[in-house]
Amino acid sequence: MANDSYQSEILLLTHGGWGETLIDKLTMIIGQIKGVSEIALNPSDTPEDFLQKVEQKIKKMPANSLIITDIAGGTTSNAALKLSQKYKIHILSGLSAIMLIEAIIRQNRPFTDESIKEINEAAIMNCQHLKVPAPDPDQV
Repeated sequence: MANDSYQSEILLLTHGGWGETLIDKLTMIIGQIKGVSEIALNPSDTPEDFLQKVEQKIKKMPANSLIITDIAGGTTSNAALKLSQKYKIHILSGLSAIMLIEAIIRQNRPFTDESIKEINEAAIMNCQHLKVPAPDPDQV
């Protein structure tokens, strides 16, 4: 059961800060967004500096909050994985608009392995090869 007074936090970790732009533009689709923030990895950041910035934020987040990174295997994901050994957080990689929307929809309760799986599956289902079907030769 959802608790309207509870809100998990969502932290985006991206290269160059494009997550902030995504948050801003999603307000056009879903309205005001709360409890979502970003820490950008900038070219001037060392991996250690970035890790420290992320840890300072995670310390203030409720347990079972969610980190979404842009690239699996990148510095953003590696920092999240390292900190998951110390803090009770969930991590997804492959940030996209639909992934963030799905996470925001579930934000009024602690994230669980099951809800993370649902967010991931929704993001995968949204990635499709779209094309107009070829005309039926019998209809031409």
